[in-house]
Amino acid sequence: MPPEQPSPQPVQPTIHNPLSVMQPGEQTLFELKRHPIGILASYIMTGIILIALGVVVFVVAPGIINSGDSGQVRTIGGLLFLIFAVLCLVFNFIATIIYWGNKWILTDDSITQISQTGLFKKESSQLGLDSLEDVTAEKNGILAQMFNYGLLKAETAGHRSKFVFNFCPNPNYYAKLILEAHEKEDLERLKLGSREDDPQEPALAQPRPGPGLTDNPADSGSNNNTYQ
Repeated sequence: MPPEQPSPQPVQPTIHNPLSVMQPGEQTLFELKRHPIGILASYIMTGIILIALGVVVFVVAPGIINSGDSGQVRTIGGLLFLIFAVLCLVFNFIATIIYWGNKWILTDDSITQISQTGLFKKESSQLGLDSLEDVTAEKNGILAQMFNYGLLKAETAGHRSKFVFNFCPNPNYYAKLILEAHEKEDLERLKLGSREDDPQEPALAQPRPGPGLTDNPADSGSNNNTYQ
């Protein structure tokens, strides 16, 4: 009988990380993108403006102007409306690119933050899990509670406000994933240190006490969870 073939291993999806220098065995855990509700607000706002402008141009203005000039008013108003609609489309197109260009990439060794603040302006920063001090998840307001999005912050002594992710979907879930990766990395580092100190008999290194969850609601409509 032919030898049994081993079952193929699942292939990890490729995620572009502009700062990642992958170590042997390092894995990408997740790629975090913003909640769609943030860009929907821009679409709704421009839609309301276009509807209001259309009512003024095609309904109100022709009724105010003399009947003999109403056709010319509609033509001029329609041209202005078309120009404004094109500008709104261009604005939303650029806003969409910028909005979805912001993301976090977590590996079992580091967090990479990609911040896009302009159409041609993008900044990438990386934070090692060994220097992570605490992770904060915040959900402020009724909409954040209803649609389960909020603010996610990863902090160290030197980066108190740099690693901040707005419109994070399910921030409590992703905060726990980051902390689990941090604890695993910390445990592996302690085990490696113990083996270097005593190569004849590897010691079972104990990890640092697990992070606690502190609830600090600012008001009845907010939910702030700090993991340390």
